Amino acid sequence: MTQHYIDDVSGQLHVHGSPYLIRGIELHNSTSSSAEYLQPLWRRFVDAGVNTVLAPVSWELTEPQEGTFDFGLVDAMLAGARRHGLKLVLLWFGSWKNGSSSYTPSWVKLDPERFPLQTDASGTPLDNLSPFSDTNRDADAAAFAAFMKHLSIVDRRDGTVIMVQVENEVGLLGAARSHGADATAAWEAPVPAVLVGALRDGGSPHVSAPAHTTSPSWDELVGDADRKAELFMAWHYAAYVQHVAAAGQAHHDVPLFVNAWLDSIVPDETGASDAAVAGGQVPGVYPSGGPLPHVDIAWKLASPSISFLAPDVYFGDFGIPFQAYADTNRTLFVPEMRADGHGVSHAFLAIGGYGAIGVAPFGFDSLPESGTLDLRRVYGQLAALESEVLTAQARGRVCGFRVMPGEEQTVRLAPYEFAVRVHTERDAGEPSGHGLLIQLDDDTFIAAGHNFTVDPLPRAGHPVAILRAEDLVIGDGRLSPQRRLNGDETFAGTRIRVAETPAPMHGFMLTTGTLSGVVRFSLYSRTAETAARTSSVLVTAQDRR
Repeated sequence: MTQHYIDDVSGQLHVHGSPYLIRGIELHNSTSSSAEYLQPLWRRFVDAGVNTVLAPVSWELTEPQEGTFDFGLVDAMLAGARRHGLKLVLLWFGSWKNGSSSYTPSWVKLDPERFPLQTDASGTPLDNLSPFSDTNRDADAAAFAAFMKHLSIVDRRDGTVIMVQVENEVGLLGAARSHGADATAAWEAPVPAVLVGALRDGGSPHVSAPAHTTSPSWDELVGDADRKAELFMAWHYAAYVQHVAAAGQAHHDVPLFVNAWLDSIVPDETGASDAAVAGGQVPGVYPSGGPLPHVDIAWKLASPSISFLAPDVYFGDFGIPFQAYADTNRTLFVPEMRADGHGVSHAFLAIGGYGAIGVAPFGFDSLPESGTLDLRRVYGQLAALESEVLTAQARGRVCGFRVMPGEEQTVRLAPYEFAVRVHTERDAGEPSGHGLLIQLDDDTFIAAGHNFTVDPLPRAGHPVAILRAEDLVIGDGRLSPQRRLNGDETFAGTRIRVAETPAPMHGFMLTTGTLSGVVRFSLYSRTAETAARTSSVLVTAQDRR
């Protein structure tokens, strides 16, 4: 087994054989094109609690002349990451990036007869290499194989690169499907038998196989025309990506994944609703054929070398894609999301609520220091709690949440239930409460995050109260008890509040803040049986650090 892999049972990422939680950031597209530009940023990443940097490796810079390779930038990134104790996830910007082919080398761009583009229904070329072209596919595969072979030579011992993304936001913009001669021939050809079988088994929510033939063409499938076109594109993009991925994996076996530009125009809480950026709801407005959950059957059948599909989440209700990708993939990873407070506030939801192996807010390298405070707080807490989070994920004993003012969420960790709310009296500038509940044993928990309260709910008709609570502080990346919380700080044993600032308890009486945003507490219910059991395990659970 390789030193980095996805666990078959838990779906967790293992690095050097141990579970690993990605506290990532993704660089801007052009940052990694200059070792000098990147050099002063490494220390800033470390200081923010980042442990993994997602950085592009572009085809145009690694193969500037056909057959001549330059991996100097890759080597510089490896050296910088190693000096600062960081891991890398490298993003292969090959044939496609954000639904276009802007990262192909000049010798590809300047020879469209040899390296054909796709066309829309009017015959207009689109800035998107044709996935139906063997020439396109083989050139990309040769470059990716050279890149991965280089990694096998320079990084096999250190294992600095823990995963590789193959292409970026694959899909066709400007049309639901390609209409070039090569695409038309593929459209009229029989649908692969394995996909027909999957469609007959209900493998797609939008498209099914007709009953009258066992070997239908794509047009003979049953469904909306755009949805059939999207499935067609998904199959051929996935088959192309598989060829590229397998060529690289033959040289260096690390987990490979693909990411998706989502299909959403739902405005988010900040009012952003740019349909073109958010994705729209029509294939071709968002990249048609990309690795979205409703066409995942095509991607999984046609690209078995890909470990998982991943969402890039910027707009709308983040929980919708988190759920969709968690339901359709063994592993959830969020390689791109907004780096502002709104985006970062969803990190706990992804990791604790949907079992994500990590998140990577995009463009951290361009944020001012004042714009990194939310990420620093979240990553500081996750770093200190990494062992507990990973253990709890594997055991199903962690919940992540994000609540808005006026909302109440019920969180269940057997045998208890909790009401989670925003605590807004002094934190009016904080629109959400977000955090984790980690269950250490039946009656002992850790609450971590910001700007929320947790109330244990009655159990079997008996009130549940806080037996013991401690404010934990982070030092040298670890947690240690500081204050024993009681009285006002636990609302007379009925509530845990996690927030940095004091707030009124009864309109005039203040309860203090929790500086690190991490509280460990134990519960009991007022029955003799539960009280006896809780007392017997309390000392062990509280003194484990």
